[in-house]
Amino acid sequence: DCRVLHRPPHVYRASYRSSYIMSSSAASDVGAWLADVPARVEDLRAVAGPAFCWTHYIMGYVAIFAAATFLIPTLYSWWFCGEQDLKKKYNASWAIVTGGSSGIGRAVVDKLAAQGLNIVVAAMPDALLEATRKEVGDAYPEQEIVTVPVNLAKDGYMDDIRAATDGRDVQIVFCNAGFIRTGLFAGDPVGAPLANFNVNATSSMVIAHHFLTEMRNKGLRGCLCFTSSPAYHIPTPITSMYGPTKAFLTSFAMSLAPEARTDGIDVCVLHPSPTRSAFYDGNKHDVGALKFAQRFANGPEVVANAFFTAIGRVVVREQGTQALAYRVLAKVIDPMALTEIMARFAILSPEFKAVVAAGAPKRKAPASAANGDGDGDDGAA
Repeated sequence: DCRVLHRPPHVYRASYRSSYIMSSSAASDVGAWLADVPARVEDLRAVAGPAFCWTHYIMGYVAIFAAATFLIPTLYSWWFCGEQDLKKKYNASWAIVTGGSSGIGRAVVDKLAAQGLNIVVAAMPDALLEATRKEVGDAYPEQEIVTVPVNLAKDGYMDDIRAATDGRDVQIVFCNAGFIRTGLFAGDPVGAPLANFNVNATSSMVIAHHFLTEMRNKGLRGCLCFTSSPAYHIPTPITSMYGPTKAFLTSFAMSLAPEARTDGIDVCVLHPSPTRSAFYDGNKHDVGALKFAQRFANGPEVVANAFFTAIGRVVVREQGTQALAYRVLAKVIDPMALTEIMARFAILSPEFKAVVAAGAPKRKAPASAANGDGDGDDGAA
């Protein structure tokens, strides 16, 4: 079924070089079709006149502006910002790091201790927390290293944190604790995703509120730092709590930054690329995307360095090539379109199928069938 784009008579050319009749033979000749594109554009320009030119220019300027507003702050934070001494920057003596016993949090603790700060490390009550206290304490005996064993998924952690920080002016706050849970959202009791939500999002909001209020009441400068993820840009099926909680952290930090800045308190949220840490441990599903990410993971000290270059200079900091790629993807493909694509085609992924199969509900037989009251043969002869 051929279609002809009718043009005003004055636009037709005797050579018919830019004919719009798409026959089957023309459609098969891709090279000829592409070679004819410039002529078609010229014809369209002749038909539309100035409107075509202005539309062309406006779209070009919008694309340039969109790229520039992303690249300028990103390249500034990557290339022109050196590492900062937070103790000197804020005239601080105390810092707190949640999830500070391993991974990115532990790297942050080491850097803070090297700058001469006393540190409260809030983390799960395990051997890693005790090892952090001993190792950092032995390396920096002149500083106080206070450990607070807490489970941020459960109520009551703020009582322990307040008890450890009362009487100490905490001016540097790293809300770093978080984990990823794989599987279907409805595949486990609601307590499992709720615990993930509380650790990744709720606890950071509660802790930030407490220490921001303390700093404001005392007239102290300081910073609030959040470890988010570039995953906030995209849908994250089979890790359905991870992307949303990281989206909350990023949006929360961006919204809080103007408020806190009026009191001399900086807010920074970091989107790290894959990092070598215990983050990938303990998941019950074999997710290929996570295994692939591990192959290109940086050491946690790289992420910590990015934090120390960004605080007080930019609010949002992208770290690494994956974070950059996700931002570019979000600009090229609208998240709504990406969502529609994933909703329809995720089931084609073998690992997605495996997770769905593993989380399939175990339906009970209807009572009527179990009692032999159905319409089928009940075995009577």
